[in-house]
Amino acid sequence: MFAKITDGAIEATGTLKQLFPNTSFPAGVADSDFKTANGLQDIVNAEQKDRKYYFVTQGDVTLVGGVATQGFTNTAMAIEDVDAVDDDGNQLYVQVFDASANGGEGGMVDTSEKLITRGLKYTFKNQIKFQANSALAPTDWMVIRKAERDVAIPDSTVTYRAAVITECARLETAIAGAENVDALAVVMGAQNWPEQV
Repeated sequence: MFAKITDGAIEATGTLKQLFPNTSFPAGVADSDFKTANGLQDIVNAEQKDRKYYFVTQGDVTLVGGVATQGFTNTAMAIEDVDAVDDDGNQLYVQVFDASANGGEGGMVDTSEKLITRGLKYTFKNQIKFQANSALAPTDWMVIRKAERDVAIPDSTVTYRAAVITECARLETAIAGAENVDALAVVMGAQNWPEQV
């Protein structure tokens, strides 16, 4: 994408074909002389944060320090769970089907259970637990065998399982203590799972 700049302002943005529909370009590429003569700049992207932690929405193309820049708004996702509410701020509740509702025609009715909008901490804690359980699953049979028939678990397996459990606990504690999405991203980027035996 290009920006056509005239008198220090963006006149138009688009592809070469959009900006110059009656001009042919060898291999679809404009040379630097053509770009300079027509005030063309390649559009660069402003910062886009990690979409696992931020809602990223595209904004306008503006000149930033004389450079045509595609703007983006990065809005941090909620990290804590919150009660779900309607547009008027009223608490929403989990609904179930009740055959006797609506004069016997049936319909959805509220329960007494509050509807919760989950935050990133909840999501990532569950992800860490799943990862730990997946890491332990291949050796679970050894623990069952030990409990049922008192057959020893190899030391390397005991050490590995303890390391998985320790790392899971460390990460859960760190996730719970994260004060914002950037701190949470650091925690999730610093996972140190043991190598599988």
